[in-house]
Amino acid sequence: MTKINLILFIILIVIITMFIHGFLLKLNISDSSKFLASYFDNLISSRIFLKSKLDKNFFDPQMKIDLSRILIEGPNEYIRGIYYSSNSIKYVEKSGNNYILYEIPLTLFNFNQSSLKHYEILVNNKIVYSNEISKIGSEYHSNILDSRYLSKYGFEIVVGYKNSFFIGSYLLIILPTLVLLMVFYYILYNLRKDAVSLDITLKNLNIELNKTYEEFKSKRILDFNKQITNNERINTLQKTFIRMFDEFKKILNEHEKTNEILEETMAELEETNAELMEKNLQIISALAEAVEIKDSVTGNHSKNVMDLSIELAKELDVNDPAELEAIKYGAILHDIGKIGIPEHILNKPGKLDDKEFEIMKKHTIYGEKIIKTIPGWDLVADVIRHHHENWDGSGYPDNLKDGEISLRAQIVAIVDVFVALTEDRPYRNGLSVEKAIEIMKEMVGSKFSPELFEKFIRVLKKRGLIN
Repeated sequence: MTKINLILFIILIVIITMFIHGFLLKLNISDSSKFLASYFDNLISSRIFLKSKLDKNFFDPQMKIDLSRILIEGPNEYIRGIYYSSNSIKYVEKSGNNYILYEIPLTLFNFNQSSLKHYEILVNNKIVYSNEISKIGSEYHSNILDSRYLSKYGFEIVVGYKNSFFIGSYLLIILPTLVLLMVFYYILYNLRKDAVSLDITLKNLNIELNKTYEEFKSKRILDFNKQITNNERINTLQKTFIRMFDEFKKILNEHEKTNEILEETMAELEETNAELMEKNLQIISALAEAVEIKDSVTGNHSKNVMDLSIELAKELDVNDPAELEAIKYGAILHDIGKIGIPEHILNKPGKLDDKEFEIMKKHTIYGEKIIKTIPGWDLVADVIRHHHENWDGSGYPDNLKDGEISLRAQIVAIVDVFVALTEDRPYRNGLSVEKAIEIMKEMVGSKFSPELFEKFIRVLKKRGLIN
């Protein structure tokens, strides 16, 4: 092979690898778009993720189901849906003396995974599903090259693509080296007389190539500044590089446009969800007000309980969106069960007798029954059923005590007592904050936990209600 033919052959290899890499990168962008489209379709279709608490014997106390015969700790081969009508994937995680069941319907995986290197679903950074079975149950180790998509349902999807993109990135490292070798060969055998001037040109060319490569790594706009030289072959080579970087610019621009479309779609979904949440809150508030009217409660009792309960939850470092939502709606609807209590008992000015009090206590059970018909509101139902439980086990309806009472129910319970003491009622005026606190101090250890009462006092101080 002659020297000229060798140089032309190397240039041909450069051009071919450039277009192959462009083709592979476009395939990756296309597959990524298809995957995200499938992901959003599933995300807004229905409640696609379920997290259930089981006791140490794999018994679901909420649904009254014994799952010990079909479930084991860790990943499960049992594919038939438990809480879903369709097939699902299940993962059981040890949580203290109990277990947590994560159930994910197979409809989430209705897309072509052939272009993916790996695909995982994370809960609290633990892998509960992976197309690489050996990873299930282990902690996820972050990889800067992976794509992560956060769901509002409490889990993340992690995607790693096959090596086509990275092969192309390696080509960007190899191509400048090939070019330099080719030019070096050219100098040795054909341009010895112009060695000094050519060396300067090559150094500038190398600097420009390295600069362009750094721009590519940092995802900035690619640019290649042509070096001025009288050498016709180097000029031809630079033209090839210019065409190559122009092609990369087009690919990156397409990728940026795809990202912009996805960001706009996410923003629209979040805006729609916020509007629905606001409308739901208005409807729920109206329902709570209807209950208050029947109970002869004046003012915005339920709203006051909700606002103060959210403040106390944040003081207690409750950051889980699901827990905050349960406290919010549980607080505003805590007395919804009073719809089922006769008005002569609700509005009795004096103390209720034993028979009347037994009827009144049923409002917690009625409220739970109403709310449990709403899918996904099990935590809200827990607040409504247990907001009259006492720390020493003397409350109702289940005589729970200490840690058996969920923190969300304890929060609403202590706030409900304070708001009830300080609000005006038809048969009495509201107490001062100081007098209400004095009465509540006597309930510490019996109705409330000492730690919870201390945090509650801190919230009142932040509000400026007490010194």
